[in-house]
Amino acid sequence: MKKFQFRLQSLLNYKCHLEQIAKQAMAQAVADVLACEQRIAGLQGDKISAVEQLEVLVEKGIGAGQFNRHRQFITAVDQMITLERSRKAELEKILEQKRQDLQKRTIDKKSLERLREKQALEHTHEMLREEQKILDETSSLRTAREVNNERI
Repeated sequence: MKKFQFRLQSLLNYKCHLEQIAKQAMAQAVADVLACEQRIAGLQGDKISAVEQLEVLVEKGIGAGQFNRHRQFITAVDQMITLERSRKAELEKILEQKRQDLQKRTIDKKSLERLREKQALEHTHEMLREEQKILDETSSLRTAREVNNERI
């Protein structure tokens, strides 16, 4: 009985490899988005603490130059937050592209896997048919011998 061999196994292996690469790329994109979100949260925390510090200093009384430096710092942090938010939007677009690529790769791989399963099932059925045919022939020959032996 012949062992089943899928002719497109090397292609399936390649598709599995591409899917794995796409999974890694998507995981990296997710990590990039999360890191960007953490930077935004950190900058917002810096801004809140800077504003609170400025309020404390204003209550104690500070000079105009020092006040301007604090305001400039808060403005710079606001700009950094804006930049990080736009970067996050870009990273989310990249993440969506990676997600679509992974979905495509997975579909390609699964279609080949289904083809392999279908061909393996057909191979099994064919082997069973051949085996049944051999058994039927053996049974027919045995019956024919028995009939011939009874006539003699």
